[in-house]
Amino acid sequence: MATLLQFGKSLFSARHTNINDPASTPSFYERQFNDIKGQPLDMDKLRGKVILLVNTASECGYTPQLHTLQELHDKYKDRGFTVLGVPCNNFGKQEPGDEPQVCSLYESKFKTSFPLTTKQDKDKPTEVFQWMIDAGGKDVLPAWNFHKYLIDRQGHLIGAWNSRVKPLDDEITKAIESVL
Repeated sequence: MATLLQFGKSLFSARHTNINDPASTPSFYERQFNDIKGQPLDMDKLRGKVILLVNTASECGYTPQLHTLQELHDKYKDRGFTVLGVPCNNFGKQEPGDEPQVCSLYESKFKTSFPLTTKQDKDKPTEVFQWMIDAGGKDVLPAWNFHKYLIDRQGHLIGAWNSRVKPLDDEITKAIESVL
Protein backbone atom coordinates (compact mmCIF):
# COMPACT_ATOMS: atom_id res chain seq x y z
CA MET A 1 0.00 0.00 0.00
CA ALA A 2 2.82 2.42 0.87
CA THR A 3 4.36 1.77 -2.54
CA LEU A 4 1.09 2.69 -4.26
CA LEU A 5 0.92 5.89 -2.24
CA GLN A 6 4.52 6.75 -3.20
CA PHE A 7 3.74 6.09 -6.86
CA GLY A 8 0.61 8.25 -6.71
CA LYS A 9 2.56 11.06 -5.06
CA SER A 10 5.08 10.86 -7.90
CA LEU A 11 2.41 11.04 -10.59
CA PHE A 12 0.65 14.04 -9.12
CA SER A 13 3.69 16.02 -7.99
CA ALA A 14 4.90 18.97 -10.03
CA ARG A 15 6.86 18.17 -13.17
CA HIS A 16 9.69 20.45 -12.08
CA THR A 17 10.77 20.57 -8.46
CA ASN A 18 11.68 23.92 -6.92
CA ILE A 19 15.15 23.95 -5.42
CA ASN A 20 17.28 26.24 -3.30
CA ASP A 21 19.23 29.15 -4.73
CA PRO A 22 22.21 27.50 -6.50
CA ALA A 23 24.61 29.98 -4.89
CA SER A 24 23.71 28.54 -1.47
CA THR A 25 23.82 24.93 -2.65
CA PRO A 26 26.79 22.79 -1.61
CA SER A 27 28.83 21.65 -4.61
CA PHE A 28 28.27 18.10 -5.79
CA TYR A 29 32.02 17.91 -6.48
CA GLU A 30 32.88 18.41 -2.81
CA ARG A 31 31.35 15.02 -1.95
CA GLN A 32 32.77 11.56 -2.48
CA PHE A 33 30.67 8.79 -4.01
CA ASN A 34 31.48 5.22 -4.97
CA ASP A 35 30.88 3.85 -8.44
CA ILE A 36 28.88 0.69 -9.17
CA LYS A 37 32.03 -1.41 -8.61
CA GLY A 38 32.52 0.03 -5.12
CA GLN A 39 35.50 2.17 -6.09
CA PRO A 40 35.62 5.92 -5.43
CA LEU A 41 33.97 7.78 -8.29
CA ASP A 42 36.63 9.91 -9.98
CA MET A 43 35.20 13.34 -9.23
CA ASP A 44 38.00 14.94 -11.28
CA LYS A 45 36.50 13.31 -14.39
CA LEU A 46 33.09 14.77 -13.51
CA ARG A 47 34.23 18.17 -12.24
CA GLY A 48 33.21 20.93 -14.63
CA LYS A 49 30.62 18.79 -16.42
CA VAL A 50 26.89 19.26 -16.55
CA ILE A 51 25.34 16.16 -14.95
CA LEU A 52 21.86 14.69 -15.11
CA LEU A 53 21.72 12.53 -11.99
CA VAL A 54 18.90 9.95 -12.15
CA ASN A 55 17.74 7.39 -9.61
CA THR A 56 17.28 4.25 -11.69
CA ALA A 57 15.67 0.82 -11.47
CA SER A 58 15.79 -2.08 -13.92
CA GLU A 59 12.31 -3.51 -13.26
CA CYS A 60 10.16 -0.37 -13.34
CA GLY A 61 7.58 0.82 -15.83
CA TYR A 62 9.92 3.77 -16.44
CA THR A 63 12.93 1.52 -17.14
CA PRO A 64 12.72 2.21 -20.93
CA GLN A 65 14.02 5.67 -19.96
CA LEU A 66 17.45 4.02 -19.64
CA HIS A 67 17.55 3.94 -23.45
CA THR A 68 16.68 7.63 -23.78
CA LEU A 69 19.08 8.53 -20.98
CA GLN A 70 21.79 6.86 -23.06
CA GLU A 71 20.64 8.85 -26.11
CA LEU A 72 20.82 12.05 -24.07
CA HIS A 73 24.28 11.10 -22.78
CA ASP A 74 25.51 10.41 -26.33
CA LYS A 75 23.95 13.62 -27.70
CA TYR A 76 25.76 15.96 -25.29
CA LYS A 77 28.80 14.05 -23.98
CA ASP A 78 31.20 15.85 -26.34
CA ARG A 79 29.98 19.18 -24.93
CA GLY A 80 30.80 18.40 -21.30
CA PHE A 81 27.69 16.51 -20.21
CA THR A 82 27.09 13.14 -18.62
CA VAL A 83 24.24 11.14 -17.15
CA LEU A 84 25.01 9.65 -13.74
CA GLY A 85 22.78 6.72 -12.80
CA VAL A 86 21.97 6.05 -9.15
CA PRO A 87 20.45 2.56 -8.79
CA CYS A 88 17.87 2.55 -6.02
CA ASN A 89 15.62 -0.22 -4.65
CA ASN A 90 13.31 1.99 -2.54
CA PHE A 91 10.33 2.16 -4.85
CA GLY A 92 8.51 -1.11 -5.42
CA LYS A 93 11.73 -3.10 -4.89
CA GLN A 94 12.41 -2.63 -8.62
CA GLU A 95 16.22 -2.75 -8.43
CA PRO A 96 16.68 -6.09 -6.63
CA GLY A 97 20.14 -7.14 -7.82
CA ASP A 98 23.47 -6.47 -6.18
CA GLU A 99 25.96 -4.08 -7.76
CA PRO A 100 27.67 -6.62 -10.08
CA GLN A 101 24.25 -7.80 -11.34
CA VAL A 102 23.04 -4.23 -11.86
CA CYS A 103 26.22 -3.25 -13.70
CA SER A 104 26.06 -6.29 -15.98
CA LEU A 105 22.35 -5.82 -16.70
CA TYR A 106 22.67 -2.11 -17.53
CA GLU A 107 25.60 -2.74 -19.88
CA SER A 108 24.25 -5.88 -21.59
CA LYS A 109 20.48 -5.42 -21.75
CA PHE A 110 20.15 -1.63 -21.72
CA LYS A 111 23.47 -0.83 -23.47
CA THR A 112 24.32 2.01 -21.10
CA SER A 113 27.79 3.50 -21.00
CA PHE A 114 27.17 6.37 -18.58
CA PRO A 115 28.58 5.99 -15.06
CA LEU A 116 26.62 4.45 -12.18
CA THR A 117 27.02 4.87 -8.44
CA THR A 118 26.64 2.06 -5.93
CA LYS A 119 23.03 1.28 -5.03
CA GLN A 120 21.63 3.99 -2.79
CA ASP A 121 18.88 3.96 -0.19
CA LYS A 122 16.96 7.23 0.05
CA ASP A 123 15.79 6.32 3.56
CA LYS A 124 19.36 6.09 4.87
CA PRO A 125 21.91 8.91 4.93
CA THR A 126 23.92 7.91 1.85
CA GLU A 127 26.18 10.51 0.26
CA VAL A 128 24.05 11.00 -2.87
CA PHE A 129 20.76 11.51 -1.07
CA GLN A 130 22.36 13.55 1.71
CA TRP A 131 23.75 15.89 -0.95
CA MET A 132 20.23 16.23 -2.42
CA ILE A 133 18.83 17.14 1.00
CA ASP A 134 21.63 19.65 1.58
CA ALA A 135 21.06 21.15 -1.88
CA GLY A 136 17.28 21.28 -1.95
CA GLY A 137 15.76 20.02 1.27
CA LYS A 138 13.83 16.79 1.84
CA ASP A 139 11.19 17.81 -0.70
CA VAL A 140 13.74 17.31 -3.48
CA LEU A 141 14.19 13.59 -2.69
CA PRO A 142 12.71 11.27 -5.31
CA ALA A 143 9.16 10.06 -4.87
CA TRP A 144 9.64 7.24 -7.40
CA ASN A 145 12.22 5.78 -9.78
CA PHE A 146 13.69 7.91 -12.58
CA HIS A 147 13.57 11.27 -10.83
CA LYS A 148 16.07 13.53 -12.59
CA TYR A 149 18.40 16.18 -11.13
CA LEU A 150 20.37 18.68 -13.20
CA ILE A 151 23.75 19.72 -11.81
CA ASP A 152 25.63 22.63 -13.38
CA ARG A 153 29.38 22.85 -14.07
CA GLN A 154 29.99 24.28 -10.59
CA GLY A 155 28.27 21.31 -8.97
CA HIS A 156 25.06 23.10 -8.00
CA LEU A 157 21.63 21.54 -8.20
CA ILE A 158 19.71 23.72 -10.65
CA GLY A 159 16.73 21.60 -11.71
CA ALA A 160 14.75 18.49 -10.89
CA TRP A 161 12.00 16.57 -12.69
CA ASN A 162 9.83 13.66 -11.66
CA SER A 163 9.56 10.28 -13.36
CA ARG A 164 6.93 11.30 -15.89
CA VAL A 165 9.24 13.82 -17.56
CA LYS A 166 11.15 11.88 -20.20
CA PRO A 167 14.89 12.46 -20.62
CA LEU A 168 14.51 13.91 -24.14
CA ASP A 169 11.58 16.24 -23.28
CA ASP A 170 12.22 19.84 -24.32
CA GLU A 171 11.97 20.87 -20.69
CA ILE A 172 15.11 18.89 -19.85
CA THR A 173 17.07 19.38 -23.07
CA LYS A 174 16.57 23.16 -22.96
CA ALA A 175 17.73 23.25 -19.35
CA ILE A 176 20.83 21.22 -20.26
CA GLU A 177 21.60 23.37 -23.29
CA SER A 178 21.27 26.54 -21.21
CA VAL A 179 24.22 25.50 -19.03
CA LEU A 180 26.45 23.72 -21.54
